[in-house]
Amino acid sequence: MKKLFLVSVLLLALSLSSYAQANVKVGVALDMDLSLVAQIDSYNIVLGDSGFAVDYLVKTGDFNNETPLSWYLAGGGWAGWNHGYGVRVPVGVSWYFAKGWDLYGQVQPVANFDDKFKFSVDGAIGVRFSF
Repeated sequence: MKKLFLVSVLLLALSLSSYAQANVKVGVALDMDLSLVAQIDSYNIVLGDSGFAVDYLVKTGDFNNETPLSWYLAGGGWAGWNHGYGVRVPVGVSWYFAKGWDLYGQVQPVANFDDKFKFSVDGAIGVRFSF
């Protein structure tokens, strides 16, 4: 059932691109666990086996015009992993290594609000293809 849900979400994301002219990237990442990821315009969506996260890209930029690197700052929330929920603030770098492909890494301070307040710093690494 979870796999059917994940495939449905990815198909929806792909259809949004053709109907709304959105910029869509789809891939995989290690973000809490192995996850499917999508970036639709300014939203990053992470769908893991036991949780999900949605982040909004607050600020993006390039390091310079000569390197295929960019940076971003996002803010969002997550739910499900370890039966918890909370907020996170990813800060990351993307490397555009081939046409349509990027490899990204991020560090994210995480606030967990399930039983009692907990603070941690997590990370993620992933690869995406742009449609």
